Amino acid sequence: MRLIIRGALPCALLLAVSSAHAGIDRVSVQLDHADYTDGFGKRDVQTVDVAGRSGDSRWHLGLAHGERDYGSKRFSGNRVQGSLHQRWGRRFSTRTAFTASNDDPVFVNRQVNQDLQWHVAPQTVLSVGGKYAQYHAGAYVSGWSVGAAHYFPRVTASLRHERHRQSNGPDGHGTTLSLRLKDAQGRGSTQLWLGSGTSGYTADADPLLLREHDARRAFVRRSQPLGEHLVLDMGIGKTWHKTRLDRFQSVQSHLGLGYHW
Repeated sequence: MRLIIRGALPCALLLAVSSAHAGIDRVSVQLDHADYTDGFGKRDVQTVDVAGRSGDSRWHLGLAHGERDYGSKRFSGNRVQGSLHQRWGRRFSTRTAFTASNDDPVFVNRQVNQDLQWHVAPQTVLSVGGKYAQYHAGAYVSGWSVGAAHYFPRVTASLRHERHRQSNGPDGHGTTLSLRLKDAQGRGSTQLWLGSGTSGYTADADPLLLREHDARRAFVRRSQPLGEHLVLDMGIGKTWHKTRLDRFQSVQSHLGLGYHW
């Protein structure tokens, strides 16, 4: 895998030292890899993320480079993404996210997400959201979602269901369950995602799969503190894909190193 962000970690650490008092509380470098069976190729993504807090707002910015091998073809692209989570008192909050990349099939080219969150109880949150995404060659997806999350003493459980319409295929849907277990001591945690969906459900993770398509996915990630400030993230997952013509699988791996205040 060709890493074009070889200087990302030193730059991230330099940014961490120089910006510790400027609202930034996390800098991370991440590597993601996916291998597909039956000649569907592979995908590699390298990301640098910065996140921080200012008053009742939490923000995130990220830069990424990705490469996608598909048969005899190779695509490469760059992406910028960001999000803003804003609390509006005790009961309501919003989350706005955007993504932009060059016109290639490695990343979604343009995407905007807007979520409204209602804190119905101290440990329970309901949400409703909408999104619009534009992909390579002018294809687009629009949709809405509903979700719920509950925060137990050590476990966070959330469920999200989405419905979407795409320009180059049938309407689709998807459901994702997430369970996050905090360590009994320390800041570590383990998180599991289980999901299934149709059509554009997996298109955000791989735009080449934006077609009539069924998918089932499982992914687990471990966040392991390394001392007071460093956190190592490791993840592994598998997706089962089915189209009218093909059945294939993909295995995803994730490795990240973050500096937290």
